[in-house]
Amino acid sequence: MKRILSGLAVVLFALSLNAQGQFKDVRQTYLWDVTLSMKGYNGAPDIYSKVVEVMVRDIQSITNERTEIVVIPFQDTQYDQVWREYATPEGKAAIIKQIKEYKNEKVTNTNISAPLQYVIDNIFTTDKIDIMKLMTDGNDNVNPAKLHDILNRWCEIAKAKDAYGYYILLTNAAKLDFELKGICNFEEVDVSDMLDGIADIRQVNSTLKRGIIINIRDEYDKPKRLTFKIYSGDGNIPEGFKIRYKTLPNDYVEIDEVAEMQADNSLEIHPKFKKPQEELIAELPTEYLYGDIVLQYEPTPEMSEGKYAYTRIVDNECAVMLENKPVKTVKIYVKQ
Repeated sequence: MKRILSGLAVVLFALSLNAQGQFKDVRQTYLWDVTLSMKGYNGAPDIYSKVVEVMVRDIQSITNERTEIVVIPFQDTQYDQVWREYATPEGKAAIIKQIKEYKNEKVTNTNISAPLQYVIDNIFTTDKIDIMKLMTDGNDNVNPAKLHDILNRWCEIAKAKDAYGYYILLTNAAKLDFELKGICNFEEVDVSDMLDGIADIRQVNSTLKRGIIINIRDEYDKPKRLTFKIYSGDGNIPEGFKIRYKTLPNDYVEIDEVAEMQADNSLEIHPKFKKPQEELIAELPTEYLYGDIVLQYEPTPEMSEGKYAYTRIVDNECAVMLENKPVKTVKIYVKQ
């Protein structure tokens, strides 16, 4: 079993330097199985204290105070408790105290479907990016058919609510009786080696939701730098992470290259225009942005291994918008 670095989620969004847009805040939800099997009941591995340690370490690593933290311990019903705080020093201390002081001695079955449906209905919202970690050592033995139904609908739910799920495998025996590979925005993370904690999952969005804006008067055949803004986690992204960018066929611009992440969490792409600048200026309208160009992107194949293995790109395409307006400049004169 390979050793995994600590930290559950780092959320990153790339900013085009002259594009404007609003970014959603992030909510991290820990769906925490507290059935007695986590404490070694009936011969199961006793991993309870290790899971607490990992959750505490992960919460402490969150640097953005606007991040909402939700912890939901569960057994055989929707929830045992629901704790919500923001990632301020006081908020993190309060929710960590609740985690450490939680006590349960009741023998129950494990119900995953009901807590998961509760999170979908009552925690996830469209105004935030939701990252959920399901932390359990076993299967749903209350209503497995309901769990399968939820997972069958997960893609639709997740895309509508901007949600991303991770099933944290806490032991070798922790394996949902369901194939997650074909389910978008939901994947397994193998963390049987608890000595190093939970996988360092980074979610990366390499463009603004509105797309990339290129001013054809000022940025013709110039590189376009995308700078990544970090919203949660410890702020680290592996230097050298590579993304393949390629535009779909169009009449105006081509991007076809592999861009590499730099130490300052930025990368450059190099648009190549298919027409002379003067012709584009004469042809394209000035009243609005031309945005019928699609840019697709994905990590290169080697990014699935080593230190890059848990870096994720949230989306896989965006618009490239061409702007045909003179760039406003401000001149400052200093009187001698």
